[in-house]
Amino acid sequence: MSIPEVFFRETIDVNRFSNAVASKLVNNYIQVITNATEELKKIDIRQQTAAAGVVIAPQTRKRLRAIIAQSKAGMDKWSKSATRQFIKEIEGLAEVQVGFIENELKKVVRSGQVPINSVAVSQRYATSFVKTDPTQINIFTSKQFTEDDFIKFGAGKFELTARQGAMITLPNGQTVEKAFRGIATRNQDLLARNIRAGVFSGESTQQIARRLAGRIDFNFEGTARQAALAGGDAIKVASHQIQTIVRTSVNQVQNQASQAVYAANSKVSPKYEYVATLDSRTSPICQRLDGQKFQYNRGPTPPQHFNCRSTTVPVVDFDKLQKKYPNLEKPPATALDTRPSITGRVPQGTQYGDWLLDADRTLQVKTLGSEGKVRIFKKLAKKEGSGHAALRKMIRNDGTEVPLEKLQELYGKAAVAAQAVQTIPAVVPKTPTGITSPTMTTEGVDDWLANNKLGDIQTFLEDSLDSVEKLGGLTAINVKKMRQFMKKGKIVSQFNMQNEKTGSLKELGERFLKGKNLKAFAASNETVVKRFDFINNKLPAKSISANTRDWQKLWNGRGELGLGGHNRLFSNSIGTLREGLGVDDLPFEFTRKVENYLFGNATGGTHGYTIFNSAMVHTRLKNSARKIGNISARNIRASVKETLETNFKFSKFKGTRYERYRQGVEQGIREVWSNSAPLDGDADWFVTFVHEMGHQIHYQSGAASLGQQFRKLGGMTYPTEYSRKNALEQFTESFVQYVFNPEGLQERAPRLYKWVDETLEQSLKNL
Repeated sequence: MSIPEVFFRETIDVNRFSNAVASKLVNNYIQVITNATEELKKIDIRQQTAAAGVVIAPQTRKRLRAIIAQSKAGMDKWSKSATRQFIKEIEGLAEVQVGFIENELKKVVRSGQVPINSVAVSQRYATSFVKTDPTQINIFTSKQFTEDDFIKFGAGKFELTARQGAMITLPNGQTVEKAFRGIATRNQDLLARNIRAGVFSGESTQQIARRLAGRIDFNFEGTARQAALAGGDAIKVASHQIQTIVRTSVNQVQNQASQAVYAANSKVSPKYEYVATLDSRTSPICQRLDGQKFQYNRGPTPPQHFNCRSTTVPVVDFDKLQKKYPNLEKPPATALDTRPSITGRVPQGTQYGDWLLDADRTLQVKTLGSEGKVRIFKKLAKKEGSGHAALRKMIRNDGTEVPLEKLQELYGKAAVAAQAVQTIPAVVPKTPTGITSPTMTTEGVDDWLANNKLGDIQTFLEDSLDSVEKLGGLTAINVKKMRQFMKKGKIVSQFNMQNEKTGSLKELGERFLKGKNLKAFAASNETVVKRFDFINNKLPAKSISANTRDWQKLWNGRGELGLGGHNRLFSNSIGTLREGLGVDDLPFEFTRKVENYLFGNATGGTHGYTIFNSAMVHTRLKNSARKIGNISARNIRASVKETLETNFKFSKFKGTRYERYRQGVEQGIREVWSNSAPLDGDADWFVTFVHEMGHQIHYQSGAASLGQQFRKLGGMTYPTEYSRKNALEQFTESFVQYVFNPEGLQERAPRLYKWVDETLEQSLKNL
């Protein structure tokens, strides 16, 4: 049996679910830290520092002790609240997962009317999973029923019990509750130490607060990953730990729920298959286990480690079932069955090692760790007949890797193949007929372009835009409008490679703050000046959203910045650079912004980003990214259209998130996360680019919301699941549809089409 595509999509959905839960818990945690740092900022101790030492007034000491005590109480409260919230989320997850597996088994055997046993989730399961240490119960009395037990006893029901929940701990042996409590305790001490040490070393409370909270302010709402990147000492590590605990625990519950259904239906699915993720981040143990089949209760199950992303799928015994159910139809094998990977879709039977063997050398080195291991891997693959067989010889049963020296001892040193000298004609970049807007690249992109003989990034982007414009119809009209905005707004498009780290201030200054890049950056900043002139002088106060008001405060110097405003800071800094001075002469606040996000790379889980007070769009490129040609443009249009049609069907479901999810599962309809999610790595970069450009258009209009004038037109309100986050993402996900599927958007969501169209017109006027 091939693995239905829905299993791969479900794994992605569960990962998004865990990210959403983690973000909620992290944001609640951040509120505790920012509460403390905001109170800390109110105390000015600089005048109390004497040359002979630090002299602090008794009243100030009292306030500092109160802040520490308040933060301790806040941490304790967060720990308890996080535990309660997580139990609630797990309850819903277990029920949904059980229902999903049952439903998929029913689909597979529907033609033969094969009965599928149900599994009930105990009300105490989630609480037990989160709170109960398995050492507190007698594990020898635990019994997991199989289908044989059910038939033998003829009574009772299959159930995911509290006892089964208690059997699960995190990989380090802790319960989730204890892990949350540990985070709270450690950071209570960290915050108290930082405050005391900072005060007695002569730091201002502003400096202490900045070190603890980083760039995160009181109103922060972002992902756990963003918090880890932007946070200070009291946020960075904790955010990562919370995300790790949530992601690992969700994986545990997902797979235990699946295993319970497999056990209840062991006559239908006597085995399960271990499925790993085909990318360079997969652990050696999961690489080794990928594609292997095991009998229930006799094989390994995910997670094998913290942050494990692997899952399991049922293996249906059709041959045996057909003897009892003659009408059962076995799905025909097809060459079209595929599975996703970071390099694009591959045949479904492809195991991790075989996928890696076909990957490019850069990815092989990144995965295996060295050129020497890659040579051994290829030598073993030739000898063993497959890449996966070779990989299994390089990874022990316990998941540890065999060192290179040992591999060379066992299999001999692989000779470095002599490379044939070829004369390759140099790529002569095509000069674009009309440059839309300037581009910037990182060093990694420069290397990638050269290695793949792709010419320059400007041509790469312009040709991609040309291909989409050639689709004709409303798409051509709307793409031309977008390009007009990019050109008039002098929007800078910066590209970086996946997982390419942001350089130091000196490196960024050398690359982006001199020459033509400085000129492009300065010109783009003038666009932002126009943006805030419109907001400050022409936009009615009542029509300004809360988010826009926050940016307005920063720009005008009434917010966190507080140094005469963003405009003045940037104008002075650009003037300094134009006079030939270096980054060392720039104000601290400006250089901090350069290092943190002005020229920061979109890496990891961030496909792209842009911000309100900058006219720069950042887009991440994967190694598999390719220029958008005519075929790719048509494929993107088809994918975006399918996304809208699927989500239009999903929009008809009513009820809570879980109720709508369950209805969708029953009918085989899943709300698509984003317009770019279904696309492979060769094309998703371009949809991300259009999405982020939509943000710039929205910002330039003053970030209009979907008002009553649009609502009365009717139609669906959210084109993707991600668009439900806020009005900003609602607009940009609608904008992607406006570009690639305008006719569909007009039909299914006339209110969204008109909102985007009028916003774009307003933005062009503002320029």
